[in-house]
Amino acid sequence: MRKFLLLILLITFKSFGQTLETDRLALVALYNGFAGNSYPELANWNVPGNPGDNPCGWYGVTCEGGRVTKLVLKELLLDGQLAPEVGNLTALKTLDISKSGTWMGNVTGDLPVQLGNLINLEYLYIADQVFNSTSLGVIGSLTNLKGLSLLPTGEIPANFANLVNLETLYLGSGDPMGGMADFSFPSHLSTLPKLRELYLQGWVKGELPAVIGNFSNLEVLSLNTNGFPNVTPLQIGNLTKLKRLYISRYQGLGDFSFLSNLLNLEELELHDSYFSATLPADIGNLTKLRKIIVRSADFHGPIPSSISSLPDLTELDLRYNSFSGPIPDLSNVPVSGNVDLSENAFTFDGMESNISRLDQYGQQAKIVVTGQFVGPGTRLTAPAGGTLANNTYTWYRDDVLIATNTGNNTLMIIDDASYRVEVTNSVVVGLKLVSYNYRNVAFPVTLISFEGKSQNDQTKLTWKTTSETNNQGFEIERSADARTFEKIGFVDGSGDTKENQFYHFTDVNPLSMAYYRLKQLDYDGKFEYSKVIAVRAGEGIVKMYPNPAQTELTVEGAAENEVVSVFTLAGRPIVTGAKLSGGKFDVKDLKEGIYTIKIGDVAKKLLIKR
Repeated sequence: MRKFLLLILLITFKSFGQTLETDRLALVALYNGFAGNSYPELANWNVPGNPGDNPCGWYGVTCEGGRVTKLVLKELLLDGQLAPEVGNLTALKTLDISKSGTWMGNVTGDLPVQLGNLINLEYLYIADQVFNSTSLGVIGSLTNLKGLSLLPTGEIPANFANLVNLETLYLGSGDPMGGMADFSFPSHLSTLPKLRELYLQGWVKGELPAVIGNFSNLEVLSLNTNGFPNVTPLQIGNLTKLKRLYISRYQGLGDFSFLSNLLNLEELELHDSYFSATLPADIGNLTKLRKIIVRSADFHGPIPSSISSLPDLTELDLRYNSFSGPIPDLSNVPVSGNVDLSENAFTFDGMESNISRLDQYGQQAKIVVTGQFVGPGTRLTAPAGGTLANNTYTWYRDDVLIATNTGNNTLMIIDDASYRVEVTNSVVVGLKLVSYNYRNVAFPVTLISFEGKSQNDQTKLTWKTTSETNNQGFEIERSADARTFEKIGFVDGSGDTKENQFYHFTDVNPLSMAYYRLKQLDYDGKFEYSKVIAVRAGEGIVKMYPNPAQTELTVEGAAENEVVSVFTLAGRPIVTGAKLSGGKFDVKDLKEGIYTIKIGDVAKKLLIKR
């Protein structure tokens, strides 16, 4: 009995040794195929070694149950070819010879057909190794794969649709220049039932198609260094299970309204792209969001106020964009979180109340100083936001300090010079707002008044100057809406003078409500506009006839498209919101009687008699 047991043990040991020996020989073949003596990490590989040597414990080699089950040689910059003996590692569950985006060293040639023998393989990582595209089809037979990374050098084989257990797929190159990726978006993989993570990295050909919305089980979508030339497909909004969306170095424009559908989204990362987009106003509905990183992505507009309702938000990184407007309440972000709003177009608006949450907020875009002509000078205003009393405005004329004002954002000037301002805030101490230069050019005509009044069914305009240089004269312009002006007259100027000059002009056919401005002309063709004034004409200026009327009323003295309303004598509205057309108003639907008709701000009695 003892001899029988010993025989069984010897047979078992011999069988075990032969199987592990097969694995050892396969590893030796791989070592030789990779010219392994050039890798110091593989110094403990006993190659060529002797039969019966145990490879378990060699660098990157993991064994279970007396077999090699894991081989991880990532980041070794391997050269050479993958030996066909790899197919003898039949217990292998993980094979990782990937590297990350470097041109130094490549495993090339064909993927050996013997790779298909690895029926237990669950993870195959060969990213950034350059295998011939015609040999990639062998991967389609590895139906137990859960994770796969590779650099396609051609189109993704159709039989990849057989990888029904695949959960993570990484296609492309980590090379920042795009590597050698040369494949189209793998639409035929949208049927893979277990695919949870899809990473596309490198210059994938063509457009990002609408079929992206068919990958309905995706939880992670990463598009990195893709050259898709079209807009971001709204069908991404169909990926309702998505937890992480990462888009970087994307060359297309962006419409991110689809974000509103991604109610399970936890991380949103948009990097180094040219989206020219805004964040949707209802982003606050994505209540699971923990991280929002929109960096160097050409976003603009305000931060939506709804972001204040995100209960789990711990990171808000909006660096290097053109976001502007007031910063909403960020008290939902813990003090230990990270908020970076630097390199945008924010002012102090909203910063004071959020200062405990702001980690970085410096280097905002320059602000624009505005100028308003006031009498003989110009009033400059610097819109810096925040609490005015907390702001200090330091003004410079031709780069020489001329004024420092706290709590006052205006400055009166008269000189021909270049002005700028620097604004600091006593609460937001890490930011100084700097303005663009404002070039003030003193007007050749000093206009100190411009007035108008209605008199005897006419509008009288008067204005006064205190000095004139090269003044040819004044065009008088009129508008019914303060937007579109037309010339209605001209008054000669006084050329060159330092004495007070008085001017007048009469509009003999005024509108019931009119806006006027002066266009001052120099002899050399230069011109300047005055402020706009409004003049309301008296009731007598608006004429309506015939009265009594039957079917149509003619109206003179009112602007085209002026609003018309009709009331009963008791004040009940009969017609509201109608408009004049060609100076005519249709009254054929009014019954006989006396009405009040209101045209603009002028009201008159109207008799309808037939």
